[in-house]
Amino acid sequence: MTGRGLILSLMNAIGTQRITAAQIVAAGSAFGIEDSAMRMATTRLTREGLLESAGRGLYISGPASRPLRDQVRGWRSVRERTKDWDGGWLAVPAGNLGRTDRKQLAARSQALRLYGFAEAEPDLWVRPANLAIALPALRSELIAIGLDDRAMLFALGDYAAPDKVNFRTLWNLDALQARYAQALAALETSAARLDTLPLAGAARETLSLGQAAIRVINLDPLLPDAMIDGALRARLVETMKLYDASGKDIWRRYYREAG
Repeated sequence: MTGRGLILSLMNAIGTQRITAAQIVAAGSAFGIEDSAMRMATTRLTREGLLESAGRGLYISGPASRPLRDQVRGWRSVRERTKDWDGGWLAVPAGNLGRTDRKQLAARSQALRLYGFAEAEPDLWVRPANLAIALPALRSELIAIGLDDRAMLFALGDYAAPDKVNFRTLWNLDALQARYAQALAALETSAARLDTLPLAGAARETLSLGQAAIRVINLDPLLPDAMIDGALRARLVETMKLYDASGKDIWRRYYREAG
C-alpha cells in the first residue's frame, strides 16, 4: 500500500466524506508509511485535483476523482443497477474512434470494462442489455470515466453472426463465480476475528480486505442470472455492507485512539 493508494482508498472504498491531515498521517501509521510520505502524497493528490482543500488541514474528494469515486461507491446498489434480461445486447462500435492514441485506448477500454462490456471483435464491445439505465444516461456515464465523446451506443434486440461468434462466451463465468466465493469467504473469516486484533491491525485488515471485495464487486460485469449465479453475488454484496459498517466503526475508534 502506497501513501497515494491509501488516501484514495480511504476516500473512495471506505467512502470518507472528508479527511483531516491528522487522520491521513494516522492512517499511514497503521500501514507503516512515514508521516512525510503521507504529507507528500496529499500534496500531490491535491495538485492533481484528486483531493481538494476544504479548509486548514481538511480535505475532500477533488473534481478529477469524482466520476471514478462515484463508480467505486456504486457497489452498494448492484441490485438496483440491473433489471430482468430479455436476451438483448448493448453494443459500442469503436472503429470510428481511432487506435493511435494509446492513452485514450486505455481509458476507453477501462471505461467499457467497468460497465461490463467485453470486446467481441476488434473495435466491437458488447454486454447483455440488463442494466437499469437509459442509453443516453449510460453513454454519459461512460464518457465521464474515459469513453470517447464521439462513441455511439446501441441496443440490439437480435444479431446475426458467424457460427463461431457467441457473445455469451466472452466472459469466464467460472472465474467470476470463484471470485465471488473467495471474496465472500475472506470477509466472513475476517469478520469473525476482528475483535481479537489490535485496533491498528483491525483497521488495516478491514481496509485491505474491504477494498479487495469492493474491487471484485465493481469489476463484476453484472451479467444476468441466466448466465451467472446472481444469488451468490448478492450474498457477497450484503456481506460486504455489514463488513463495511464494522470497518467504518473500527476506523473511527482508531482515529480517536491515534489522537
